Amino acid sequence: MRPFAIAGCLFAATLLAGCSGPSSEPTRYRVSGEATFNGNPIPYGDVLFTPDGANAGPQGIADIRDGKYDTAAARGKGIAGGPTVVRVTGLSGPPPGGKLLCEYEYRVELPREDTTHKVEVPPEGAAGNQVKPPEI
Repeated sequence: MRPFAIAGCLFAATLLAGCSGPSSEPTRYRVSGEATFNGNPIPYGDVLFTPDGANAGPQGIADIRDGKYDTAAARGKGIAGGPTVVRVTGLSGPPPGGKLLCEYEYRVELPREDTTHKVEVPPEGAAGNQVKPPEI
């Protein structure tokens, strides 16, 4: 029984040593703030941050709850920063029963550091409208 215990300890130590090296994961930055549609807080939804064009890095997502979002909460892990396409989806209530309020996409230059960013969906971002995102 003792040889198995020693082998198990050596295996665990090898795994732990492999995990302590430098991370190949790209740097992610936390973004949080308010999310509004036509001046009112968005009750539910999400904000998707996608690097734009030559901007390399991870995509980030944040859930919207009561007009607030944070990429460090729930399923988010942060964003790359730099030129970014922001896509907002707003719902009247929690999925699956929440009605679609708005969908809107725009481009923005986000800093490569933790930051706040107010997401404002104008009236033309209402569900059913097709809005071409503005250029940076």
